Amino acid sequence: MNTLKLLVSPAALCIWAICVCVGFSIAGSNASRWVTFAQETKFGYAKASFPIHMQRWDESLFNRLTARAKTEMAEFLKGAEQDAAARPHEGEEAPTWKPYSQSAGFIEQFRTLRYVSYLEVANIVHGDGQARTGFRTVNFDKEASRELTLGDIIEGAADRSKALEALAAYARADLGDRTGEQGDEESDALLDLTRPDLGTYERFTLCPSTKLGAAAGLTIHFAPAASGPYAGTDFHVTVPYTVFAKFLKPPMKTLFSGEPRQAPVALEDAGV
Repeated sequence: MNTLKLLVSPAALCIWAICVCVGFSIAGSNASRWVTFAQETKFGYAKASFPIHMQRWDESLFNRLTARAKTEMAEFLKGAEQDAAARPHEGEEAPTWKPYSQSAGFIEQFRTLRYVSYLEVANIVHGDGQARTGFRTVNFDKEASRELTLGDIIEGAADRSKALEALAAYARADLGDRTGEQGDEESDALLDLTRPDLGTYERFTLCPSTKLGAAAGLTIHFAPAASGPYAGTDFHVTVPYTVFAKFLKPPMKTLFSGEPRQAPVALEDAGV
């Protein structure tokens, strides 16, 4: 009897109610943590998903990226329509049209009161073609309401500059350790992957630091190659700020300090 009274007491009922609410919250979390936009025609399907907290905390960036996504989705479907129109329509060689698909999502990489970084992951399939994964990054200054480029952070952000040579040397050594390619054993594929080109190192996000409110470096994101020895493998290399400290622009020097605190990047977190 005492056990029964305990089970139906107001305190116990309150605890049960909390547990039920938490259970429903967890069950619905996957559906509620994304804001998704989609467009579809008979030629293809495109969608872009954004973390719900981007809409809440980074409204200016959210509005900017959603407008861009809608334009890019429309252009993707227009391209699919043009490809469909260009294919043979008569005779034995006329193939059956397979719709194109494009899915993009964002993973938060860094956040302070002023700066935020996201990695955009996109999966694209052209009909029966092989799925391709691409990366794009967004580094946003909320105070100035603008995106940051590598040139906003370091001096000499240009192809084969000393600054990019420093980034490339670190990335090459880091990836060489992972792939077992070091020194004379560095492959042409590794050299090509890490070449000091702005197009490669512009794909960066700020790296969280052990010091609150600071960045400890830049994480360079290498998308999976379609072919070659690294086919299907994505790489993410965090370059400590000490590697490029002498190239930092004066306004950015106060942003960087501490040690890198970068968690592994899980592409499934992009929701694509």
